[in-house]
Amino acid sequence: MNEFKIAHIDTYSAWRGGQRQVLELIKGLKKKGIENVLICREGSEISTRAGEADIPVSHLALRGEWDIASALKLRAFIKKEKIKIVHVHTAHAHTIALMALWKLIDCKLVVSRRVVFHVHSLFSQKIKYGKSVDKIIAISDAVRRVLIEDGIDPGKIVTIRSGINLDEYTGSETMKNYRDTLGLPRETVLIVNVAALTENKAQSVLLKAAFHVVKKYPDVVFLIAGEGEMRTTIEKDIHNLGLEKSVILLGFIDDIGRLYNSADIFVITSREEGLCSSILDALYFKLPVVATRAGGIPELVQDGVNGYIVPVDDYASIADRLIYLIENKETRKKMGARSTAILDRNTINHTIEKTIDVYHEVLNHNIV
Repeated sequence: MNEFKIAHIDTYSAWRGGQRQVLELIKGLKKKGIENVLICREGSEISTRAGEADIPVSHLALRGEWDIASALKLRAFIKKEKIKIVHVHTAHAHTIALMALWKLIDCKLVVSRRVVFHVHSLFSQKIKYGKSVDKIIAISDAVRRVLIEDGIDPGKIVTIRSGINLDEYTGSETMKNYRDTLGLPRETVLIVNVAALTENKAQSVLLKAAFHVVKKYPDVVFLIAGEGEMRTTIEKDIHNLGLEKSVILLGFIDDIGRLYNSADIFVITSREEGLCSSILDALYFKLPVVATRAGGIPELVQDGVNGYIVPVDDYASIADRLIYLIENKETRKKMGARSTAILDRNTINHTIEKTIDVYHEVLNHNIV
């Protein structure tokens, strides 16, 4: 067993792209012989999945950004377990770790930054992302640029993109086609959106685009996979636009690979995005992507190469690009085929190796 131990902290209860990335990272580090422990909320989805993967888990309440009780318990845990690196994966975890690590000079702090929100407060600029942090991992160049614009030391920031586990979807091609499950003809063009149902993911914009698409091609079907606080609003929008037969809300599904494998086109309408791991999945399944120019998305989707980039909230342009791809099957195939080279630079193995380099740097010692 490795003499160093890394504590990963994630404060989310739900399962989203960030939590999937955290778990894949820990699993990969474990295979490299690095000892890890995941600190999270009891009953959270990441806790359940980590347990299934035989990853050690420790639970804290993690009730908010300034949860002093959790910080004190974390501090005691760090001392007892001789943790050498605390790697935080959410903003609330970051603040709790700062309190826990106060004057603990033998433990290093690594922060993963997944969002393109600006860091406005003096506390965040000088303390949270300043002298108290040993290294900041930005999941895209877009995230890194925002931090630098806000005055964060560029020397502390490294870009390590989220990566996809290329083995995760093995066998998906043999699963039942979603058209059969839904009773749709095999020639139906399926346009898929995989994202949490939130204001930021902007499914309301997607529905406006869908309205224009189905006016011209009424047999096209949109499948939206995900859950979130905007579901009721989205259901009302579907009804008001008369899209009940054209847009299907699948909710949270486990067989996501089957969905991608059944799809013809992938679309994402986010207003802000650190990178967007669901696009990585779409690239794996060689789907052309229509996406907004949000955050790190253009680092994965090259306009006119493996998909199209459109302005945020521009439902008319989204509809136009979708219609073009519906009408041009060969273009869909060519764009999908071009995704392989982009995907090769964004695998989970690359993420793991680069993260180990960061651990090596902050400890100034080779931990593998």
